[in-house]
Amino acid sequence: MKPSLLSALILPIAALTPATLMAGDKPAMTQAELTAYVQGKAYEGINPETNQKVASVVYHADGSSTLWMAAEGSADEPGSYRIDGNAYCTRYKNFRDNAENCFTLVDIGEGKTQAWYTDGRKALILNPIEIPERFK
Repeated sequence: MKPSLLSALILPIAALTPATLMAGDKPAMTQAELTAYVQGKAYEGINPETNQKVASVVYHADGSSTLWMAAEGSADEPGSYRIDGNAYCTRYKNFRDNAENCFTLVDIGEGKTQAWYTDGRKALILNPIEIPERFK
């Protein structure tokens, strides 16, 4: 196979992000869609393998966020988030060693989204919830 033909076959495939490939036919949300979906909203994170709630989070309008785990008596964990193109990134002081994690979101219906790490690994399903009174 000639190099030019090989390049013509591989380059279009390489242009697809891992999250897009794993999300099937639905594309990741755009920056505008992400901002509207995340900013000033609250979600519970559902493990897609077990369908169990893992944690909940409020993405405050000022770019800060508050995470709390599903375990009874879990303390609020302050953090931050930012929108970076078609991904959003989170960081929490005492969660995941304060490392930043970035995700794309794919709409899966009923207001829910499947989060994907930007390297293509499947993350949690985000299910909208009411913002708890303590954050209003």
